[in-house]
Amino acid sequence: MEKYLKSALIAIAFVAFLSLAYTVFKDRSTRDIDKIVDSGRLRVITDNSTLGFKINKDSVYGFQYELIKAFAVRLGVELEIAENDDLRECVDEMLNGEYDIVAAFVPVTTEYKDKVLFTNPIQIDRQMLVQRKGDSISIIKKQYELANDSIFLPKNSPYKILINNLSNQIADTIYVLELKNTIAEVAVKMVADGIITYTICPERCAKKMIEIYPNLDISIPIGFQQSSSWVIPKNAPQLQQRLNEFLFEFVGSSEYWEIYRKYF
Repeated sequence: MEKYLKSALIAIAFVAFLSLAYTVFKDRSTRDIDKIVDSGRLRVITDNSTLGFKINKDSVYGFQYELIKAFAVRLGVELEIAENDDLRECVDEMLNGEYDIVAAFVPVTTEYKDKVLFTNPIQIDRQMLVQRKGDSISIIKKQYELANDSIFLPKNSPYKILINNLSNQIADTIYVLELKNTIAEVAVKMVADGIITYTICPERCAKKMIEIYPNLDISIPIGFQQSSSWVIPKNAPQLQQRLNEFLFEFVGSSEYWEIYRKYF
């Protein structure tokens, strides 16, 4: 009898474990639009910046936050948002089922093309070299002058590929030094403060930043204009369709321009 009870308890514990594991797996699996609407929650991850998502005392703001919030309102679901400044980690967490959308300026490159679906472009921009005006010895006037020099980028920045392409174009090495737990805005401030020499930043953001830091020069482009989009899992084509329909209708509207003028 005791042996039977022991076996039964083990069986019950095993079934309970499987049930719990199924619940966790089900909740963490990637979801298309129907499951998102049924759950009543849209799970989004972005970066901790004024262009992503920011909390200051009682204020919640951010360019991406306001855009994706407008989408959540139209879906009739609650927005659940998290932040991570490492884009590669954001994509990995989304693919693991923790989030439905990476709402950030993700460049449409081959690095992510095989892993995710891209929405219609959120922005078309080019990256600019950020340097200090007063550094007459180290000021860069032509792209090839970056040969054997270093550019500082946030860790796992998708724009490392731009630096590698530029290295190939000038047939010389440009070193990329990664900054942990840093976003582009912080890297720009570090250049302005003389902590680092060079970084790169999207042109629209860079123009906003030189209003704050007038000692910066942003005259040298790094690469051509490039589309940036939100990304979603490969197995969520209907979510991609709904997002594209939303962006087509929303971008260019008076509501969109009101948001845009706050951040650019």
